[in-house]
Amino acid sequence: MEPADQLHASSQAPTDLNLHLVCGAGGSRAILGSAGAILACHIAGINKFRTIGGASGGSIPTLLLAGGLHPTKIARLLIEINFSKLLTRHAMIFRVFLAYILKDNYYLVIRPRKGLLSAEKVGDFLQGIVPCWPENYWTVATAGDSQWLFTAQGVYQYNLQGVRRRICECPAPVGVAIQATSAIPGVFDAIQFHGRYLIDGALTVDGRTPIGAVQRHFGAKPGQIISVDVGEDPVAYSWPMRLLTRLIWKYVIGRHCPNEGKLPIGHEGTILMQPEDMWIQALEFAAVGDLKWQALMRGFICGVEALVKAGYLTGTRLNHALAICRSFEHIQSTALLRGHIAERTEKLLTRHGLY
Repeated sequence: MEPADQLHASSQAPTDLNLHLVCGAGGSRAILGSAGAILACHIAGINKFRTIGGASGGSIPTLLLAGGLHPTKIARLLIEINFSKLLTRHAMIFRVFLAYILKDNYYLVIRPRKGLLSAEKVGDFLQGIVPCWPENYWTVATAGDSQWLFTAQGVYQYNLQGVRRRICECPAPVGVAIQATSAIPGVFDAIQFHGRYLIDGALTVDGRTPIGAVQRHFGAKPGQIISVDVGEDPVAYSWPMRLLTRLIWKYVIGRHCPNEGKLPIGHEGTILMQPEDMWIQALEFAAVGDLKWQALMRGFICGVEALVKAGYLTGTRLNHALAICRSFEHIQSTALLRGHIAERTEKLLTRHGLY
């Protein structure tokens, strides 16, 4: 029996588990890491969720999943697409670099309406794939101190006290919602919707991985939530960038810092997938080859580990998943030339029916 057939002939897939999938922010890291985590859920037999959604970069793979794309097709699409070709740049490269440095500090306070990039083509591209709002999909954006929740039943505004107001009874256009949740201040243009300018969904009270939204609006319990949190951009941990950021923060910005929402904590009951060492930066939209495959596989491996811990990945399916993880680790340790990781990992997942 071929490995691709083993996946379908292995231990019985879980029944409807009433699970919610929440994928957090993080640009390219979130897009690829979440796609890998979705593949891990697929190999565990978890293909149905009560709700599917996320913020910023995590909103893209979740939209595709809620829109009916198979997890393997999501992986292929996000590996092969070059998102940088769908972005319209308004400024020279130096200003883009400066915005990248300031995006986690100054621009979180100032929040300009005009960014250095427009994601309108990204919204149009995704709207072409998922033209109608999926029934169980949601995403969030920020307007001032309030959270705007986009759902199939309409758009809702939540203030800091959790008071809800319905903005409109019809779902927003898919492309508009994706642009709004991804509008990193100073980097991407804010999106005007119903008289307000909406920005990055990671800036709401629920933080970069908005598990609070599904608890508050959909009544999800922590144990029913699978959350994918790719963490901070690795650039934040390089000492030259830390030093430069501190100098700009001290002499240009001051000490004011916006409040951040809670991070998803595993011991609070969520099924937390938190990939590390993803080899890619959040705004690295032109990344290709090895970098993209490593980011996707880190999401897959972390997803496998979390599902095993939660008891959702057992038996033959577990053995199958572990074999893939071991094979990828061998590929990483033995690949010597650029492109070898991409070439061999694509063959690995294709052989196992995952690409």
